Amino acid sequence: MKKIAAFLLAAVLALGACSALAEGEVLIGQVEYAAHGTGGFAVITAVVRDDMILAAKIDEYQFMSSRPDIAVVGVPNSDNTAERALGSYMPEGMVLASKRVNSDMYSLNMQRAGSTNQIAVNYDSIEKFAVGKTIAELEAALEGYTEENKAEFIDAVTGATTTDTLNYAKGILAAAKAAKGATGTYTFYNKTGETVTELYLIDNLTGEQGPNYAGAGLAADAAYTVTRTVSAEEKDAGYSMTVSFKTESGYEAQYPTLHIEVAPITLLAADALTGATPISFFAPAE
Repeated sequence: MKKIAAFLLAAVLALGACSALAEGEVLIGQVEYAAHGTGGFAVITAVVRDDMILAAKIDEYQFMSSRPDIAVVGVPNSDNTAERALGSYMPEGMVLASKRVNSDMYSLNMQRAGSTNQIAVNYDSIEKFAVGKTIAELEAALEGYTEENKAEFIDAVTGATTTDTLNYAKGILAAAKAAKGATGTYTFYNKTGETVTELYLIDNLTGEQGPNYAGAGLAADAAYTVTRTVSAEEKDAGYSMTVSFKTESGYEAQYPTLHIEVAPITLLAADALTGATPISFFAPAE
């Protein structure tokens, strides 16, 4: 009987979890953020569903050196000084290191400045402050705070003592908003019959032209896949791009309204056009 009851309980919990997941897609956003001065950078991640922040994680990286009593742990390849290896680019006696991984060592330096919490404790407290809030609620909680009065915000976050508590919370907000963005993936198939020498995606709002995706030349029948990520606001506003390409013979063509989507895009030769557009949204038959 106990086994049956346990099975039924597990089934109910599983159904509840499935129902919760069905409420909305779980999304992950991540940003690099200048949260604490100019000596390093934070990598901040947020998990979002239906605008609710389900989880967040803060880590921060800067160059560090070992203390006499504690050795610093650098990021992978920090100790590799071979030509073009990561370690070969680092200042002598320093490594690029995570503050979370080196919380003991970094926090002892903070302690000398009067800190009563380890850096990892501060990060965890700020994460807990954000979790359970919607993006709008977190944004409202941060409203009105600036660099001038950011010290007042520390009192709002239980367990946090770092002077840049506000900036770390803003980083979580930025990551949560990034999770709501959209990424388009496009596989370009060159069916022009010749080498494509230029292939661009041009932002229709700003006119900004991205890199030449043809590189040194996209050969006939070759394919190349690219992505383009935009914010939720840009997508909702109808973000679009122009596809522009040119072949080695000088043939030039454009398609002016490419939206954020997942799509195959076949570049067509001038004599292969069956309509008004120089591309096809179908992958060529193999």
